Amino acid sequence: LTKMIMTRPAIILFGDSITQQGFSSAANSPGWVGLLSNAYTRRADVLNRGFSGYNTRHAVDLLPTVFNKDMLNHHPNSSMLFVTVFFGANDASLPGEREHNQHVPIEEYELNLRTIVADIWSKVEEQKTPIILITPPPLDEQAWDKYCREEFDNLSPRSNEQSKLYGERVKLVAYEMGCSIVDSFSLLGGNDGVSAYGECLEDGLHLSAKGNELLYDGLMDVITRDFPHLAPKVNEDDSSTGIALEGAQWKDLC
Repeated sequence: LTKMIMTRPAIILFGDSITQQGFSSAANSPGWVGLLSNAYTRRADVLNRGFSGYNTRHAVDLLPTVFNKDMLNHHPNSSMLFVTVFFGANDASLPGEREHNQHVPIEEYELNLRTIVADIWSKVEEQKTPIILITPPPLDEQAWDKYCREEFDNLSPRSNEQSKLYGERVKLVAYEMGCSIVDSFSLLGGNDGVSAYGECLEDGLHLSAKGNELLYDGLMDVITRDFPHLAPKVNEDDSSTGIALEGAQWKDLC
Protein backbone atom coordinates (compact mmCIF):
# COMPACT_ATOMS: atom_id res chain seq x y z
CA LEU A 1 0.00 0.00 0.00
CA THR A 2 2.80 2.45 0.88
CA LYS A 3 4.23 2.06 -2.63
CA MET A 4 0.91 3.32 -4.01
CA ILE A 5 0.95 6.48 -1.87
CA MET A 6 3.22 9.39 -2.77
CA THR A 7 5.11 10.36 0.37
CA ARG A 8 6.57 13.71 1.30
CA PRO A 9 9.65 14.49 3.41
CA ALA A 10 9.17 13.38 7.02
CA ILE A 11 9.25 15.32 10.28
CA ILE A 12 9.34 12.93 13.24
CA LEU A 13 8.24 14.15 16.68
CA PHE A 14 9.40 11.72 19.41
CA GLY A 15 8.25 12.41 22.95
CA ASP A 16 5.86 11.84 25.83
CA SER A 17 2.26 13.00 26.41
CA ILE A 18 3.07 16.62 25.55
CA THR A 19 3.86 15.34 22.06
CA GLN A 20 1.06 12.76 21.95
CA GLN A 21 -1.50 15.42 22.88
CA GLY A 22 0.13 18.01 20.64
CA PHE A 23 -2.52 18.15 17.93
CA SER A 24 -4.92 20.06 20.18
CA SER A 25 -5.11 21.43 23.70
CA ALA A 26 -7.84 20.71 26.24
CA ALA A 27 -9.53 23.91 25.08
CA ASN A 28 -9.79 22.41 21.57
CA SER A 29 -7.40 24.99 20.18
CA PRO A 30 -4.51 23.80 18.00
CA GLY A 31 -1.60 22.23 19.86
CA TRP A 32 2.03 22.72 18.90
CA VAL A 33 2.00 19.59 16.73
CA GLY A 34 -1.18 20.74 14.99
CA LEU A 35 0.31 24.16 14.35
CA LEU A 36 3.48 22.58 12.97
CA SER A 37 1.45 20.25 10.74
CA ASN A 38 -0.48 23.22 9.41
CA ALA A 39 2.74 25.09 8.64
CA TYR A 40 4.06 22.10 6.67
CA THR A 41 0.80 21.21 4.93
CA ARG A 42 1.56 20.03 1.39
CA ARG A 43 5.26 20.24 2.24
CA ALA A 44 6.04 17.36 4.65
CA ASP A 45 4.48 14.46 6.53
CA VAL A 46 4.48 15.24 10.27
CA LEU A 47 4.68 11.95 12.15
CA ASN A 48 3.57 12.16 15.79
CA ARG A 49 5.39 9.55 17.86
CA GLY A 50 4.30 10.70 21.31
CA PHE A 51 3.84 8.18 24.12
CA SER A 52 1.90 9.38 27.15
CA GLY A 53 3.56 8.66 30.49
CA TYR A 54 6.87 7.53 28.97
CA ASN A 55 10.30 8.55 30.23
CA THR A 56 13.67 8.27 28.47
CA ARG A 57 14.17 4.75 29.83
CA HIS A 58 11.04 3.70 27.95
CA ALA A 59 12.09 5.80 24.95
CA VAL A 60 15.37 3.92 24.57
CA ASP A 61 13.41 0.66 24.47
CA LEU A 62 11.18 2.14 21.76
CA LEU A 63 14.01 3.14 19.42
CA PRO A 64 13.95 -0.07 17.31
CA THR A 65 10.21 0.41 16.77
CA VAL A 66 10.04 4.15 16.13
CA PHE A 67 13.23 4.40 14.08
CA ASN A 68 13.25 1.12 12.21
CA LYS A 69 14.37 0.12 8.73
CA ASP A 70 10.84 -0.09 7.37
CA MET A 71 10.19 3.51 8.42
CA LEU A 72 13.48 4.68 6.94
CA ASN A 73 12.76 2.87 3.68
CA HIS A 74 9.34 4.53 3.56
CA HIS A 75 11.00 7.91 4.12
CA PRO A 76 14.55 7.67 2.69
CA ASN A 77 17.36 9.40 4.57
CA SER A 78 17.44 12.36 2.19
CA SER A 79 13.73 12.98 2.80
CA MET A 80 13.84 13.28 6.60
CA LEU A 81 13.68 16.98 7.35
CA PHE A 82 14.27 16.88 11.10
CA VAL A 83 13.46 15.05 14.34
CA THR A 84 12.35 16.53 17.67
CA VAL A 85 13.08 14.71 20.93
CA PHE A 86 10.92 15.94 23.80
CA PHE A 87 11.26 13.85 26.97
CA GLY A 88 11.87 14.83 30.58
CA ALA A 89 8.58 15.87 32.13
CA ASN A 90 8.19 12.33 33.50
CA ASP A 91 11.88 11.64 34.13
CA ALA A 92 11.92 14.73 36.36
CA SER A 93 9.14 13.48 38.63
CA LEU A 94 10.44 13.31 42.20
CA PRO A 95 11.95 10.07 43.53
CA GLY A 96 10.14 8.11 46.23
CA GLU A 97 8.35 4.90 47.07
CA ARG A 98 5.07 4.86 45.15
CA GLU A 99 3.26 2.90 42.49
CA HIS A 100 4.00 3.83 38.87
CA ASN A 101 6.99 6.03 39.69
CA GLN A 102 8.25 7.52 36.41
CA HIS A 103 11.37 9.10 37.92
CA VAL A 104 14.70 8.58 36.16
CA PRO A 105 17.88 9.78 37.93
CA ILE A 106 19.38 12.78 36.19
CA GLU A 107 22.64 11.05 35.23
CA GLU A 108 20.71 8.22 33.58
CA TYR A 109 18.43 10.76 31.93
CA GLU A 110 21.41 12.45 30.30
CA LEU A 111 22.83 9.10 29.18
CA ASN A 112 19.48 8.07 27.72
CA LEU A 113 19.24 11.30 25.72
CA ARG A 114 22.71 10.68 24.33
CA THR A 115 21.70 7.14 23.41
CA ILE A 116 18.57 8.38 21.63
CA VAL A 117 20.48 10.98 19.58
CA ALA A 118 23.28 8.56 18.67
CA ASP A 119 20.82 5.83 17.68
CA ILE A 120 18.84 8.13 15.38
CA TRP A 121 21.97 9.37 13.65
CA SER A 122 23.34 5.86 13.29
CA LYS A 123 20.30 5.02 11.15
CA VAL A 124 20.57 8.03 8.84
CA GLU A 125 24.25 7.75 8.01
CA GLU A 126 24.01 9.29 4.54
CA GLN A 127 22.83 12.60 5.94
CA LYS A 128 23.07 14.02 9.44
CA THR A 129 19.37 14.71 9.89
CA PRO A 130 18.91 17.67 12.28
CA ILE A 131 17.77 16.66 15.75
CA ILE A 132 16.09 19.33 17.87
CA LEU A 133 16.01 18.64 21.61
CA ILE A 134 13.27 20.25 23.71
CA THR A 135 13.64 20.85 27.43
CA PRO A 136 10.90 19.89 29.91
CA PRO A 137 8.41 22.74 30.43
CA PRO A 138 7.82 24.53 33.75
CA LEU A 139 5.73 22.82 36.41
CA ASP A 140 2.93 24.38 38.49
CA GLU A 141 3.16 22.16 41.55
CA GLN A 142 -0.12 23.13 43.22
CA ALA A 143 -2.14 22.86 40.02
CA TRP A 144 -0.60 19.48 39.18
CA ASP A 145 -1.23 18.07 42.67
CA LYS A 146 -4.84 19.25 42.47
CA TYR A 147 -5.29 17.61 39.05
CA CYS A 148 -3.79 14.31 40.24
CA ARG A 149 -6.01 14.19 43.33
CA GLU A 150 -9.14 14.87 41.31
CA GLU A 151 -8.35 12.55 38.40
CA PHE A 152 -6.40 9.71 40.03
CA ASP A 153 -6.97 10.11 43.78
CA ASN A 154 -3.19 9.97 44.06
CA LEU A 155 -0.14 12.19 43.67
CA SER A 156 2.73 12.21 41.16
CA PRO A 157 5.07 14.66 42.92
CA ARG A 158 7.04 17.07 40.74
CA SER A 159 8.68 20.46 41.12
CA ASN A 160 9.51 23.40 38.88
CA GLU A 161 13.10 23.43 40.11
CA GLN A 162 13.52 19.75 39.19
CA SER A 163 12.19 20.42 35.69
CA LYS A 164 14.72 23.23 35.29
CA LEU A 165 17.60 21.00 36.39
CA TYR A 166 16.67 18.31 33.89
CA GLY A 167 16.38 20.97 31.20
CA GLU A 168 19.97 22.02 31.87
CA ARG A 169 21.06 18.47 31.05
CA VAL A 170 19.14 18.66 27.77
CA LYS A 171 21.05 21.82 26.89
CA LEU A 172 24.36 20.11 27.75
CA VAL A 173 23.59 17.13 25.53
CA ALA A 174 22.51 19.41 22.69
CA TYR A 175 25.71 21.46 22.94
CA GLU A 176 28.06 18.49 23.14
CA MET A 177 26.35 16.41 20.44
CA GLY A 178 25.62 19.20 17.97
CA CYS A 179 21.83 19.32 18.27
CA SER A 180 19.64 22.40 18.24
CA ILE A 181 17.71 23.26 21.38
CA VAL A 182 14.25 24.61 22.12
CA ASP A 183 14.19 25.77 25.75
CA SER A 184 10.50 25.33 26.53
CA PHE A 185 11.18 26.07 30.21
CA SER A 186 12.30 29.61 29.40
CA LEU A 187 9.84 30.10 26.54
CA LEU A 188 6.92 29.43 28.87
CA GLY A 189 8.31 31.69 31.61
CA GLY A 190 9.64 29.03 33.98
CA ASN A 191 12.03 31.55 35.52
CA ASP A 192 9.37 34.24 35.97
CA GLY A 193 7.16 32.77 38.67
CA VAL A 194 4.02 30.66 38.64
CA SER A 195 1.80 33.64 37.88
CA ALA A 196 3.55 33.84 34.51
CA TYR A 197 4.07 30.23 33.50
CA GLY A 198 0.87 28.95 35.12
CA GLU A 199 -1.10 30.44 32.21
CA CYS A 200 0.89 28.25 29.82
CA LEU A 201 -0.15 25.01 31.53
CA GLU A 202 -3.53 23.29 31.32
CA ASP A 203 -3.26 21.16 34.46
CA GLY A 204 0.08 22.21 35.91
CA LEU A 205 2.08 19.99 33.55
CA HIS A 206 0.54 19.75 30.06
CA LEU A 207 0.36 22.77 27.81
CA SER A 208 -2.53 25.19 27.51
CA ALA A 209 -3.43 26.97 24.27
CA LYS A 210 -0.98 29.73 25.16
CA GLY A 211 1.76 27.25 26.05
CA ASN A 212 1.28 25.37 22.78
CA GLU A 213 1.51 28.59 20.77
CA LEU A 214 4.68 29.67 22.57
CA LEU A 215 6.32 26.29 22.05
CA TYR A 216 5.39 26.25 18.37
CA ASP A 217 6.73 29.78 17.88
CA GLY A 218 9.97 28.84 19.65
CA LEU A 219 10.39 25.73 17.50
CA MET A 220 9.80 27.67 14.28
CA ASP A 221 12.30 30.32 15.39
CA VAL A 222 14.95 27.60 15.84
CA ILE A 223 14.16 26.03 12.46
CA THR A 224 14.31 29.41 10.71
CA ARG A 225 17.57 30.35 12.45
CA ASP A 226 19.47 27.03 12.29
CA PHE A 227 17.93 25.37 9.23
CA PRO A 228 16.40 28.05 6.98
CA HIS A 229 16.40 25.62 4.06
CA LEU A 230 14.03 23.38 6.05
CA ALA A 231 11.53 26.09 6.99
CA PRO A 232 8.32 26.49 4.97
CA LYS A 233 9.06 28.68 1.97
CA VAL A 234 7.67 32.17 2.53
CA ASN A 235 7.07 33.14 -1.08
CA GLU A 236 6.28 30.39 -3.55
CA ASP A 237 6.88 32.70 -6.51
CA ASP A 238 10.54 33.52 -5.90
CA SER A 239 13.79 31.64 -5.50
CA SER A 240 14.04 32.06 -1.72
CA THR A 241 15.18 29.13 0.39
CA GLY A 242 12.79 26.80 2.17
CA ILE A 243 10.44 23.87 1.59
CA ALA A 244 8.06 24.68 -1.24
CA LEU A 245 4.52 23.44 -1.69
CA GLU A 246 4.27 20.15 -3.54
CA GLY A 247 2.93 20.45 -7.07
CA ALA A 248 2.10 23.39 -9.29
CA GLN A 249 -0.08 26.29 -8.14
CA TRP A 250 -3.67 25.68 -9.20
CA LYS A 251 -3.78 28.92 -11.19
CA ASP A 252 -0.97 27.54 -13.36
CA LEU A 253 -3.10 24.52 -14.21
CA CYS A 254 -6.28 26.28 -15.33
